[in-house]
Parts: sequence; structure tokens; C-alpha cells
Amino acid sequence: MPRTIHYLFIAFIVYSCQPREQTIETSTARQQTDSLEAIQEEPVRQPETIATDTPNFTTAFNRFFSALQTSDTVTINTFIHPEKGLWVIEQPGAVPKMTHVTDIRNFKRKYQDRSFLTIKDEVKDCDLKEEAWPTFSCADVDYEKKTSGYSKDGCFVAGPGKFQKSGYWNYASLPESEIQTIKATLPFVQKSVLHTATSFEFHFGFIDGHWRLLFTKLIYPCSA
Repeated sequence: MPRTIHYLFIAFIVYSCQPREQTIETSTARQQTDSLEAIQEEPVRQPETIATDTPNFTTAFNRFFSALQTSDTVTINTFIHPEKGLWVIEQPGAVPKMTHVTDIRNFKRKYQDRSFLTIKDEVKDCDLKEEAWPTFSCADVDYEKKTSGYSKDGCFVAGPGKFQKSGYWNYASLPESEIQTIKATLPFVQKSVLHTATSFEFHFGFIDGHWRLLFTKLIYPCSA
């Protein structure tokens, strides 16, 4: 092969390779840019589900109870309706006191100014039984012997009828506007849980596809 033709052949090979290399580099750079833009444009991912979104009440309550035991205020707050909130019923004296709560982290119990989370020290287990609440008598209450005063002990879930008729709000020295707000919320209560060892009650409603804790009663009966 003549030397001139030989040089031209080599030059052709060298220059024919350059566009391919540039194409690969350009393609790689474009892919990196696209990936970076995708990451930058990707919205902040929210949890796939929240603790309240199951129609099965027992499952939802167990999530609530687990969050209480682990002091998980983020999950507990998912059980509080953003508009209706949670009404906490206590009785620090002769009459009940009701407090409207929208963020459980800000609530302090009248009992020793404790946080809401301290009820986990008293409500240590709650294996739900779906049946009518047991009967109660103050004559059978003995705090030293740890007798609850109920005909049966345990954790019971039933309908809301008894609580809806209790009328605590009528004796809690609330303004009429708040009483009306409470009365408007009462029909949303669907499940009421009683923990006999403490007499604490938890009242839930299924609203817009989520279980919400609308009322809770933290009162020790017969202790006044």
C-alpha cells in the first residue's frame, strides 16, 4: 500500500472514532442531567398511609394504642381531626373540665400537670373485647386492692350511646358556643372504648375515611 494512502487510512479511522466518543459522552451527560432534574422535581414523599386510614376499628385502635405506648405523638396526632379536634374530659374538683386539643404535644393533664402520654403508665394493656360495657358500682371500688368497681375487668368496645347521653359538657362551665360545638360532634362518635382498670374512656368516629379520637375521659370514679 502506498505510504500516502496508508496515512489517509489511519487518519480516517482516528477521525471516524471521535464522533462516537463524543456521542457517548454527550449521551451520558444528558442522562446525568435528566436524573438530576428528576430528583430536583420529585416532590417530598408522604407516608403511603396514615395510622387512621383502615375501616377496621380494632386495627386502628391497636395502632393508636401502640403509638401511646411508644410516646409517638406524630401518630397520635393523626387520630385528631384537624377541625373537630379532641375533647379531653377530666374532673380535678367537684365538676368536670373539658379541654379542646388540636395537638397532643401541647396538652397537660390537670392531674399533676402531666402530659397526655403519661396515661400509658396506667393503661398498660388493652385487649379489645367487642361487647356491652360491664356494670359499675362505687361500692365495689377499692384502689388499694386494685378492684375497679366493674362487674368484669378488661378493655371493652361498644356503641357510643351511653357516652352521648352522659352530659359531661353541661356541667363543665363551658360557654354556650363550645357546648353547641360538642353537641354537633357527638353524632360522629361510633365506637367507645372502656379500660376498666382506670375507668378511662376513648371515643372514636370514622370521618372522611379515617378513625379519629373525638373524646377521651380521664376521670377516676368515686375518688372525689
